[in-house]
Amino acid sequence: MSVRVIQQPQNPTDPATAHSVPQVKEPQDRLLFDANPQPMWVFDQASKRILAVNAAAVARYGYSREAFLQLTVMDIRRTPQGQRLTAQQIDDDAVGANGLRLTARWQHALKDGGLIDVDVTSSDLEWEDRPARLVVVNEVTEQLALERQTERARSESRAALELLNHVIDRVGDAIIALDTELRFTYLNAPALRLLERDHEAQLIGRYIWDEYELEHGRAFHNAYVNALQTQQFEVFEAFYAPWDKWIEVRVFPSPLGLSIFCNDITERKLFERLLLDRERDFRLLVEHMPAMIYRASVDPPYSALYVSPSIHILGYTAHEWLADPLSWTKALHPDDCERAMAALSEPYVDGEDHQIQYRLRDAQGQWRHFRDRSRRIDAAYGRPAFVQGIALDVTDLVESEQALRESEASLRRSEQRYRLAAAGGQVWDWDLVTDQLNLSPDFWQQLGFQPVAGADYRSHLDAMTHPQDIRRHREAMRAHLKHHQPFNMEVRIGDARGEWRWLHIQGQAEWDAQGRAIFMAGTTVDITPRKKAEAALRESEAYRRSLFEQLADGVLLIDASNRILDANSQALSMLGHEGESLVNRSLKSLLAEQRVPIAFDALLGNSQQPGPLVEWTIVRGDGSRLPVEVRTRALDARRYIAVLRDIHERRAAQTALLTYQLELSELTQRLLAQEKNTTRRVAQSLHDNLGQTLAVARLNLDAVLATAGDSLPPALAEQCQQLARMLAQAVLDVREVLADLRPPLLEEQGLTAALDNEIRATKVSAGTDVLLEVGDGLAGHRWPLDVEYSAFMVAREAITNARLHAQASLIRVVLEGSEKKLLLNVIDDGLGIPPDMQLGRPGHLGVVGMRERSISIGARFSVSAEPSGGTCVTLHWEAPPS
Repeated sequence: MSVRVIQQPQNPTDPATAHSVPQVKEPQDRLLFDANPQPMWVFDQASKRILAVNAAAVARYGYSREAFLQLTVMDIRRTPQGQRLTAQQIDDDAVGANGLRLTARWQHALKDGGLIDVDVTSSDLEWEDRPARLVVVNEVTEQLALERQTERARSESRAALELLNHVIDRVGDAIIALDTELRFTYLNAPALRLLERDHEAQLIGRYIWDEYELEHGRAFHNAYVNALQTQQFEVFEAFYAPWDKWIEVRVFPSPLGLSIFCNDITERKLFERLLLDRERDFRLLVEHMPAMIYRASVDPPYSALYVSPSIHILGYTAHEWLADPLSWTKALHPDDCERAMAALSEPYVDGEDHQIQYRLRDAQGQWRHFRDRSRRIDAAYGRPAFVQGIALDVTDLVESEQALRESEASLRRSEQRYRLAAAGGQVWDWDLVTDQLNLSPDFWQQLGFQPVAGADYRSHLDAMTHPQDIRRHREAMRAHLKHHQPFNMEVRIGDARGEWRWLHIQGQAEWDAQGRAIFMAGTTVDITPRKKAEAALRESEAYRRSLFEQLADGVLLIDASNRILDANSQALSMLGHEGESLVNRSLKSLLAEQRVPIAFDALLGNSQQPGPLVEWTIVRGDGSRLPVEVRTRALDARRYIAVLRDIHERRAAQTALLTYQLELSELTQRLLAQEKNTTRRVAQSLHDNLGQTLAVARLNLDAVLATAGDSLPPALAEQCQQLARMLAQAVLDVREVLADLRPPLLEEQGLTAALDNEIRATKVSAGTDVLLEVGDGLAGHRWPLDVEYSAFMVAREAITNARLHAQASLIRVVLEGSEKKLLLNVIDDGLGIPPDMQLGRPGHLGVVGMRERSISIGARFSVSAEPSGGTCVTLHWEAPPS
């Protein structure tokens, strides 16, 4: 065999193989051809029959050398679509400017029928004095598969991020992100609603106080600045006047800015204030609230004076908690102790709530998060001052926020990993006789090292290889050299930065006649990006599932036919199911109602708008029924999610409150009726007994003075005269008491006459102008006696309040109505009444008493401020329909 010229083809996709071999003579040419780790063969230009093939091609394509030499190039080469080529198409391979055939991508058929993707480079030469062509094959099947796998990973990452965004939009909190300059960088859907904007573009990149009023947002601004400076999270509540809303804010700082979670708590603030103001009246309701209600001393160690039964949240009874004066201090988390004590030591501002958040250890040793609001109650009636507070268990909320932050950080890391993609190969050869290992300069360059001499490789590679891979690498090399097993493995190599990089190593040895390995050549490919992408994909899936499972609400994933695709653990627990029992089950089979007020079909494809917030009744796995609050939203054209929240405790609390109000109203009516009867009996007794006795005593004394007055000693006569005056005053006092207990003329002549008499007496005694204005035709009109009595007592109390507290100069009593309707207004021009006094407050029972008297007769009662100053008290009664 004679070889005229062999020119090593260049592979543009593999820089490590891009070199030329000078003209050599046999047998060195044949050795280079046979030992090359890349498949190579030579075929006749005319017949296209294969003339020679190397060992790498025989091993990869599955033919024996003899079978290979019976093939033509058309038997192996295929188009990228898998079609067989003709001889003319092979002759038409393009030739480059350097005389080499241009590299082209084809598919090659293996003996077993499989197809592999290859980049083929060929060059013309003379083989045994006839035109031939040398073909060098670079297989890219794994590279293409890796590219497809990387694209799938990126697609799944985008889908995971999209799903997370959908879940975030369904979280009830408004989530806002600001950079270090307090400019908007992110807002979810609830945040846009809270900030009164339609879409993100109206705020993203804008300074917050250019869009909203800093004058009313000082509390927010100071908290944001403090969080950025201290890098400590802030939790506070503040009132924003332009919106007339209270906002609960949790600020989580980072070097890049702030993550802010907001809730509109206006209704809760009003409820808490009303709850504290009417604690004594609603004690029964307080005892059944899920929040912990407590009283504590105002000085350290803030010993508990009272705690509601809800202390069972921590696994204690109220008696156990109160038995130890240091129970709260001992349960407080060490990291929260200093902050909590410092906050509690601050003076209480009159009329303002004191709030703090901390962790307490329960009886099982677990930490639970509480949001605490308290108010100082000053000393009164011989009772020392104390702190009245309410502690809400927000453990689930805090844990959900933490899981959300961790998931966001995980997704950011995953996106960075998925962007990494690297694939390359370096040629190496090893002379086992001289123990010289030659590695491509690219091998050392990619690891950040200077090239190492071939004789000094062993100590360097051993130090660079991961300890867990050294033994495995040596065993694989020994098996290949001694037993001819394929050498193809993945190992970890440390680079100059101290990081581990994954390398895919493959090679093929040559053995001499005695079976000793004398030479080995192969390639290394850096597969670190692929390994990282696979790990990131697993981690992303794990974090996404973890977030899905840890949400406090139940979440169902539903397809277009209303069948459940997935459910988190909260949904399974809420609905009384386990495992996969809900998968592929129809959603409507869980509903107690036959028709649900949601058009499911309208949801699909409309991912911008969530469904309405509605209430369903769910049939649980054990047949019981559970009321839930549901919010739905489409993910895409085929799926939507339903977020379920258990509201059976809220419904039970509403029912208990209604029952309590009904019982309180009934008790009030009974008390007022008892008061009226008692007043009538006392008045009758004063009139018939004490009044008559005093009158008779005075008459008898007058008779004695008339008959024997001249004969009495002067001193005794003076005493008798003084006694007569005292008896006369006593009779007048009894008459005044009777007038208060039983209003004069009320029973005999009705409400109008009784009010006129009362006003005349009040005007004389108080010196305040009091006017009675009666509608046409009502001067002698009569209403039911209990209605007239209640209206008279309300008018008397309103006149007294205006005279004593409002410093009024004019009081108008306006009486209007008809046979079945009565409207009483008492209007003064005094100082007015504050808004927090219009419903009454503990220790001031005038307004409460008037309201209860009105409720007892089925009338509506209100106290309001007049536009021009002063107060208007209104009682409106209508007869019930017959």
